[in-house]
Amino acid sequence: MSKFWAALVAVIMLAGSPALAASWTDGFKTCDTDGSGTVSRAEWNSCESKVGDPTMNPTFRTMDKDTNNSIDEAEWAGGEKQKMAIGNNCQKAEGSWCPCQNNPNDPACQKKN
Repeated sequence: MSKFWAALVAVIMLAGSPALAASWTDGFKTCDTDGSGTVSRAEWNSCESKVGDPTMNPTFRTMDKDTNNSIDEAEWAGGEKQKMAIGNNCQKAEGSWCPCQNNPNDPACQKKN
């Protein structure tokens, strides 16, 4: 499938879905559906796919540093650092777990200087 068709299919699939986060930071508000100021495990489970590439998202458990079963804004910001580290390590990986391994021309897989 060409990149054009893959992108078109992705846009069509996402068009009918609930709001997607424009960035990781915006994802906190998208995931905090009850407006409590924290993201619960249930909220994370229902929104993880809306926040970037879920194959590179940190797990709820690794973000919840104080193990209170919710993620506050500071923990969410730490999750962004984890997400970037996962992406950077993915680009360096030689194993097949890395989505960039088979798509090196994908702009998301290009190394940033």
